Amino acid sequence: MRPLLASVLLVLCGSGCASDAASKAEVRTLQASVKQLQDENLKLVARVESLETERAVLRAGATSATASAVAAPAAPASAATPAGTEIPTLAVVKLKPRADRAPPLDVHTPVTEPDAELISALSRSSSPSSGVDAPADAIQLDAEFSQASEALRTGNLSGGVEKMKRFADAHPRDARADDALYLAALGELGQDEPARAAKLLESILQRYPAGDVVQQAMLKLADCRLRMKQAPEARALLARVVTSFPGTPAATEAEARLARISRAP
Repeated sequence: MRPLLASVLLVLCGSGCASDAASKAEVRTLQASVKQLQDENLKLVARVESLETERAVLRAGATSATASAVAAPAAPASAATPAGTEIPTLAVVKLKPRADRAPPLDVHTPVTEPDAELISALSRSSSPSSGVDAPADAIQLDAEFSQASEALRTGNLSGGVEKMKRFADAHPRDARADDALYLAALGELGQDEPARAAKLLESILQRYPAGDVVQQAMLKLADCRLRMKQAPEARALLARVVTSFPGTPAATEAEARLARISRAP
């Protein structure tokens, strides 16, 4: 292409030197020829660039196909992977178990399911005194009684009995002292200890004859006497309930029990 441009320049120079002899028509003809040669030159340059680009694309495709053919036998599963999907890299993590062990279970405290009568008696027991102006000793008493009640309610009968007995002995003038002895007696019965329960119930009748659990204590003491094979003492207690508390639900219950004892062989 450079010789062609040089020839064109020589022609132009020659035409310039001989401009006096050349006509304007010849100059326009030469200019048109030069323009045509320039256009053809540009087309040739574009064609060459296009061919080079196609050649580069074909060479890159051949290289990629060769690499795929080599990798296919080593990893057949990768052929099923859709194009454009990247396979994540997975890491293996080894977890170390915790060194601390679970706390040991308390197997020394026997747990017995409380019966319905004990649960009902707990709900009927005197409510703890509460309030902003309550003295510190009253708050302490409430806490002690609540702890004893919770022990009985959750099945720790032996612990609840001891707490209730301790409460009644330490605070004999508290309004819940007779309730504490009665609940302790029910806890002893729950452990199949009618003799111990009878002693607690007898202490209620002696120490709190005007208490609000006397009637229930007498009925329960009669049950203890029957369990201890002391039927005459049981009948005497039931008759005492009938005569001491006439017209009350306790008296009605005592009469029904007397009738059952009389019919028993």
